[in-house]
Amino acid sequence: MKIARATKFLRWNMAALFACVACLWVGCSESSEKPLFPEDEISEEMELKLSGWKVDSLDTDAKVVYVKPAKGWLDSLVIVSLALPRSSSLYLAADDDLVDPALGEKLVPGMVISTKDTNQFSIVALDSYNRVAGVWLVVWELPETPKSSDSKADSSSDAKPSSSESADSAGSSETDSSSDSSAGTSSGSSSDSSSGESGTSGGSSESAGGESSSSEENDSSSSEAAQPQAVKLADLSVDGGTVTVEGSKVYVEMPYESDLSSIQLIPLDTTNNLIRPVEMEFEDAEGNVGIYSVVAGVQLPGSDFSARNDFWATTSDAMAEEGSGTYYLSFIPISVTMSSEANAVFEGSNLTIKTISVAGSALNIDGGWKMAGGFYYAGSFTGVNCSSIYQASNEEASADGSPADFSQYMIHGKPFTGKPSAFRVRYKYDHHQNTNETYLQKALIYVVLVSADNKIVAAGSLTEEASLDDWVEKTVKLNYGSDAGLLTAGYTGLSDLSVGTGEEDVASIRVMFASSAFAYVADGGTSSQMKKRFRGGENSSLTLDDFKLIY
Repeated sequence: MKIARATKFLRWNMAALFACVACLWVGCSESSEKPLFPEDEISEEMELKLSGWKVDSLDTDAKVVYVKPAKGWLDSLVIVSLALPRSSSLYLAADDDLVDPALGEKLVPGMVISTKDTNQFSIVALDSYNRVAGVWLVVWELPETPKSSDSKADSSSDAKPSSSESADSAGSSETDSSSDSSAGTSSGSSSDSSSGESGTSGGSSESAGGESSSSEENDSSSSEAAQPQAVKLADLSVDGGTVTVEGSKVYVEMPYESDLSSIQLIPLDTTNNLIRPVEMEFEDAEGNVGIYSVVAGVQLPGSDFSARNDFWATTSDAMAEEGSGTYYLSFIPISVTMSSEANAVFEGSNLTIKTISVAGSALNIDGGWKMAGGFYYAGSFTGVNCSSIYQASNEEASADGSPADFSQYMIHGKPFTGKPSAFRVRYKYDHHQNTNETYLQKALIYVVLVSADNKIVAAGSLTEEASLDDWVEKTVKLNYGSDAGLLTAGYTGLSDLSVGTGEEDVASIRVMFASSAFAYVADGGTSSQMKKRFRGGENSSLTLDDFKLIY
């Protein structure tokens, strides 16, 4: 609904309806996409920065901005930054109405706008009350369509550029290529037209009617020279990374912690924000020019499980270190020793995490056991030995005392900015049931993308409650704007999070692999009590072979 019409409509209706219509205009939930300028610092002057283009002139009274390519013709422009007077948010106009426009997509840095088959677009500036503060028109000149194809080489060599920009654009196609450049249209239309129909032929200075047409030839030739060739898919590469083409998708894989918002594909001469997919035009091996969805991403270090990597944390190191504590019996202090063994083991290209017990003993007499799961996750673990597992949260090392929640030593999350669509993992699972009816035994794998303010941007998980006879490989979709049921499940590493909209910028990633989903609380007791209280199934194991994020 257009804003002006909506305003008239709201005057005739209840105030409650205003909130509903406002949701349709700009969305009820807050978007975390960075605005092009801070809302509390409203611009007093028009500012526009473009990648590959420059502002030629500005008419502030008519609200018109004239732009042109900085060098050669480009089939798209990228908005680097934009600020308009008296504005708190900006949208593309969804129609050509410069007075009462419909709202289109919200403008954010890195947005790519096609310049093919059009020479303008409108920007709607809204104030803090979502009223139209102004509509600005961005305009450029389209290159003229060539009128002859008898001899491309002759017309190009004989023609004079119509402007300095056209002269510059007659250089190498590699220099003038952009993320959306293409040459298919003009060359195709030239070959289909005859010299008799167009009235020009090669370098001829006369039209069919005898009138001079040299200016038309020059315009045609310079336009054709300015039109860069589409970059071939086979020529795409990136410094420090790899480029993979699958169907209509181009995936750019970069090393972990690369800046995905500023990726330059070779031989393109512009950088792009590839955190979200960007449409670009390329030529395939058969010479067909088409639109491809281009996105960049990273894989997590050590996700092939061939060796331990510092990106990952585990409770296993503490399990392998003997600890000690004090147990008071009728006010008499008794030294208690707590021991176990490593429960995360690398073998070949696999990692196995296992649920095992931690034993407490005094005077060399075993007095109690608590069961702890195997955990391998993105983050760090500050626990130092078995005391951190057996005695966590407790002041004394009671053999049959309170459950020990050792998740207090788990620090979850690693820096991450990508927006994968799913994760794929290959694993097998050996199930051993526990007797705790509240915390039933199951293996757990989850991935959660988190914003800087601890909002869940996207999440996905899988669990297993029965043994698998062989290896399985599963792909799990990441649900954006959802916790995928994780927050109410009672798993570790999520209690400080809330659900976001799915549009937030990703600041970190949380990944969890657990042999027993609930055995981050070590519980048990004496031999008569422990089977009723174990929160994990003893000797249950999860073996991991490969983990991959899908973009």
